[in-house]
Amino acid sequence: MTEVESPVHVYNPVRLDRENLSGKALELWREKNQKAWRNASASQKKSVSEDFKGVTDSLEVSLSTGNAALLIDHVRWLKVFASSRHSPNNYVSSLLTVLKTVIERDLPADHRAEALTMVQESAMALVRAPGTVPSFIGNEAPQTALAHSYIEALLQGDRDRATLIIDNAAGSGIAVKDLYLNIILPVLRETGRLWQLQKITVAQEHYVSASVLLAISRLHDRILAMKAKSRNRTLVAASVANELHDIGIRIVADFFEMDGWSTYYTGANTPVESLLAMVRDKKADVLAISVTMTSHIPVVHYLIRSIRGDPRTEKVKVLVGGHPFRIAPLLWKQVGADACALDPDETVTTINRLFGTE
Repeated sequence: MTEVESPVHVYNPVRLDRENLSGKALELWREKNQKAWRNASASQKKSVSEDFKGVTDSLEVSLSTGNAALLIDHVRWLKVFASSRHSPNNYVSSLLTVLKTVIERDLPADHRAEALTMVQESAMALVRAPGTVPSFIGNEAPQTALAHSYIEALLQGDRDRATLIIDNAAGSGIAVKDLYLNIILPVLRETGRLWQLQKITVAQEHYVSASVLLAISRLHDRILAMKAKSRNRTLVAASVANELHDIGIRIVADFFEMDGWSTYYTGANTPVESLLAMVRDKKADVLAISVTMTSHIPVVHYLIRSIRGDPRTEKVKVLVGGHPFRIAPLLWKQVGADACALDPDETVTTINRLFGTE
């Protein structure tokens, strides 16, 4: 958990008319690129529309945080993704140019100046942004060879061989924590990278995720066998409403279980009301929530405010994690969380430190 003494910008929820804003930007882009639009397939046209929506979503959250980092991260990601789709080199910059025009013309004055500054900062960052992303499976990391073998089996659709790789690794004495940190998590991140580069399909990405969940389930008996003495504390872990990425938070729950916590993992896309009820019913000491998509940050903010606003849950510690918190290191404070951690080991250490039980 990063300690920062300087004041933190207050999270101020901004509600742009995103559909209208992205729709007008798309219309203007079509006018400026009539030939390209005319020759584009239905799928390509849909991609342009989705790209504008993604940029405006990230702009809205950046305005709420007073920090362009999340918008900059999104356009850098989009540069790689668009290049992998064989879009023109200036494609993403053309989106930002059009969006800037629409902001100047149509955005309410209370957000206009800051939005223009953020778009300009993003355009400047785009020039320096790399056109590719390095592999998440390093050549010198522990268990690298196993990670390569594991992802190779999964991408070949050989779930049996992939399962055997993890089973044999566990049987050889490699700790479950190391299997998670050095094989499973890097493979998941590498799978996301390969999809961003359009080297695998959505179906392949889903197949890898489903297979990884199977492997995690098979490791659970080992987790129970090595579980530490009970800490008499309870964790509820979930991905927030509309967030479909849930394997990371599942692994976090397993790390807490190995540390002697009672854990209740609710999975992906957990509605706020249901999550609040779970926290109350289980008398949770900690709520750990994960978010991968920047557009879901407002849900995190609302959830934490709801936790704080209920006398039955106001003292529950809230831990957040996920990609947006890696990009904007102070974001966890802005949304009102008690702590942030970016890997499972750090997560357990951070929370135990909060309770004075490291």
